[in-house]
Amino acid sequence: MTMNSVSTRPTVAATANRSSRETFFRSANARRYTLLFLQVAIVVLLLGGWELGVRSGNINAFLFSSPSQVWEVLVQRFQSGEMVTDVRVTAVETLVGFAVGAIGGSVLGLLLWYSRFISDLAAPFIAAIGSIPVLAIAPMTIIWFGTEMLSKVVIVAFSCVVVSLTTSYKGAMRTDPDLINLLRSFNAGRGTIFFKLVVPSAMLWVLSGLRLNVGFALVGAIVGEYISSDSGVGHMILLGSSNFGMNIVLAGIVLVMLMMLFFNALVAFIERLILSWDRK
Repeated sequence: MTMNSVSTRPTVAATANRSSRETFFRSANARRYTLLFLQVAIVVLLLGGWELGVRSGNINAFLFSSPSQVWEVLVQRFQSGEMVTDVRVTAVETLVGFAVGAIGGSVLGLLLWYSRFISDLAAPFIAAIGSIPVLAIAPMTIIWFGTEMLSKVVIVAFSCVVVSLTTSYKGAMRTDPDLINLLRSFNAGRGTIFFKLVVPSAMLWVLSGLRLNVGFALVGAIVGEYISSDSGVGHMILLGSSNFGMNIVLAGIVLVMLMMLFFNALVAFIERLILSWDRK
């Protein structure tokens, strides 16, 4: 065997690996762009068919409005500043309530790992609280905490706390017992085991709870604004429905959808940051 034949083998292997990686990335990009194109096409077709149906008289404009009318409402409310105020109010209520309920619930769920007795004792109460619909406690919350932002924050926090508490606790209890015993064999205390092993092991469960709670938080804010408010996207939808303004209602729904997409992207970004930090 010659030196040339030996030296060419790594080069051939490296070229093959590089080619396979390039093929994979090309296929992944092609799939992503294809999905994006199809998603945009579906939206365009639905909105276009809706608009054409209204303009041709086949769809009742009073009952279903039209994309152009909804767009006109959004532009008018943006120019007047009402839309910015409504979005800001609802966003603050959602984010603060999410921080209190989802993040606070995650911390409480992780801390329950310290005592199996307390977690078993609290289990039926947690289940009972989780079975209460937000709409049932919203009027009481308004009475207790007033009609300002605090009551909406409490409603949002209530919407999130049980899910985050449950998922984080399950993640903590699924920590590998062999690893726990290994750390104990090195005389590690419960605090060291908790911060060095339990919290990192449960992080995927915690993040899963946060993702689930994004929708609950926004719905909680909208419900609170339905009960009593003078601003917010929920207030906008309520005014539109009480005045039979379907274009205002649909404009509010569009804002809720856009806010939901933004909050999902924000949680996904935070998740990537945490997971990338955890890998280091």
